[in-house]
Amino acid sequence: MEYSGEKPTHHEAEGILAKEFTLDIPRIPSVELPLDVRPTSESVGRAIKMCGGIRAIKNALVTHRDRQDGLELYLNHGKKEDGTDIYFNEHPIIGRQVPQRDESIILKISLPKGTLAANNGDLKKALANVSSKKYKVVPVGVINHTIRFREMSDFQMRLDNSSSAQEFSSSFGSLDWPNFKKYVESIPDQDPRPTENINSLIFQRNPSAPATDFQFVPPPRFSMVKIPFLYRYEGNPYATKASNGKAMVKGTYLKNHQQLVYTFGPETRIPSEPHAMLKKAFETAKETGVYPGSSAESGFLVKLENCIAILEDLFSKRPIWVKRHIDGIIPMESQPALKIALSLTSYRFTKGPWRNTYIKLGLDPRSSSEFARYQTEYFKIESKLLKSPGIAKNIPSPPPRFYQSNTPGEIDTRFVFDGKQIPWYLMLQIDLLISEPNIAEIYSSITYLDEPTELTGWLHELDLVKFRRIVKYELGCMVQGNFEFSEYKLKFFKSMLYPKESMISQGATSHDAEGDIDMDTSQELRDPTVLSNSNNGDSDEEDEDNGVQTGDIDDIALAQEGEEAEQDEDEQEEEEEANFGASQSDDAFTLREDENDTSNFKISSSQISSGNEAFDIKAASFLEIIERIAQKDPETAQMLRQNLDSLSYDPF
Repeated sequence: MEYSGEKPTHHEAEGILAKEFTLDIPRIPSVELPLDVRPTSESVGRAIKMCGGIRAIKNALVTHRDRQDGLELYLNHGKKEDGTDIYFNEHPIIGRQVPQRDESIILKISLPKGTLAANNGDLKKALANVSSKKYKVVPVGVINHTIRFREMSDFQMRLDNSSSAQEFSSSFGSLDWPNFKKYVESIPDQDPRPTENINSLIFQRNPSAPATDFQFVPPPRFSMVKIPFLYRYEGNPYATKASNGKAMVKGTYLKNHQQLVYTFGPETRIPSEPHAMLKKAFETAKETGVYPGSSAESGFLVKLENCIAILEDLFSKRPIWVKRHIDGIIPMESQPALKIALSLTSYRFTKGPWRNTYIKLGLDPRSSSEFARYQTEYFKIESKLLKSPGIAKNIPSPPPRFYQSNTPGEIDTRFVFDGKQIPWYLMLQIDLLISEPNIAEIYSSITYLDEPTELTGWLHELDLVKFRRIVKYELGCMVQGNFEFSEYKLKFFKSMLYPKESMISQGATSHDAEGDIDMDTSQELRDPTVLSNSNNGDSDEEDEDNGVQTGDIDDIALAQEGEEAEQDEDEQEEEEEANFGASQSDDAFTLREDENDTSNFKISSSQISSGNEAFDIKAASFLEIIERIAQKDPETAQMLRQNLDSLSYDPF
């Protein structure tokens, strides 16, 4: 390795090489301190002492890089004359070796006396102003590894005015046994009023003491992290600098002043007119012909007025909108003014059943159940399902940033969920769900709450759960290319009695058929088709395959076995159900807790059927089967309820 400290002359620039130096020189480790160390023995000695002394520095420098040991730097280390610590929670910041080799060359530069001072201490400027013959550069060492400090320093608590902290530090902090014992014995075993001694403390006050004294033991650390948080601040993309260096914002950036409602309680006031600043800006624009912040050439005011006219017509037809639906109705040339126009005509809830919608100013959806149809429900296709091969081709691409609705002046039909297509956007309002026949059947018979709630709006939780189960199940089928849904699952979803599985055991009777024995409700009674659910409908706790269970008759794998196999299976199922439903039949089915369990319970079909009424085992839930068995054989029903989680049908 070669280095030249000589400044090339005219002849050297033509091809003469610079002076060479050997780097066969000492290798020197270094410590970069976050301190202002001056070139005096006193300042350097103090810095070394703050690091624990020369021995501690040497030990840290020879420590292997893979180890976590580091050099401790105490910023406020010291004791009073009586030997007690000045600070209660004095702890160091840790310096560690640079993980990769980071070699640097130490140069000795000799300049004529007074040259550096004449250039205000600027070495680069001093070298530029001196002839190359008047200074000398010689490499004297190579720094081959370095300890750096990158942790934050923390706050520390002085003990001057805290007698309780001083007692704690002199006992627990020093581990001095007499002080330790004295401190512990001074604390009553059963103190009825632990705050009395605090009120009777005598503080050591001085003119510099604060007005209030902290008499509780301070925390060991005030900062939760050792390294600074990276906020990743970015400049305003609309900001620019003028020629004079003054920062300014481009005129195309206009603040919309959208009004947001953050609470859902009855005391919450609904905005009836636009934000005062926005209203003033719009009035000024109508007077001057130019919207404040825009240019006359942009024609922003004309676009804004056209956009407002369209929105007023839309809000007269439908008082609550999702912005993505509006995007396809507003002409492309008026799109730049849409946000301002929405702020002039609507407001938004940040939570509750109408979140993420734009609501007409002055209209309160909590005032009438007629606005329940505009509540929003968010659905998702589970990530596990999306990773399956062949799924992407069944999922439609999201709508482009600018698009035109296929129904002029109305919501694009590709946003509607009807069980025949996957919607463009999975945040759906209730009235976009009722095109699906099963949801329409439930919606036609629902009853509303007396008052809306933040979680479910005007609808009962059970009705919303039914909607969510049906939509998630059908979405899970459709993304797999299966549009033939299971009648049994849909029937079960529509006939659910409880919004959560955990409520089944709570809602069921707590006595057996005889009415005098408590049933074991320690385990949830699960139906194989029941999906986990949450109030929000979009929790990660929900089933990962959107309700399509492996092995169901509607599974895509079964469909690939061929039409003939499906037809044979259907005929077999019909025959089995007919035999099973006969009241006089001695056919049996197997109830088992696990398919690998060899202990089976045989129950005759006469224990299931009541009179001549056929009982559909394929559609019945576990609880319904147990209740039917209890009518004939209470003891067996009790045993099954206590030992089994679910049933499997096994004709023979």
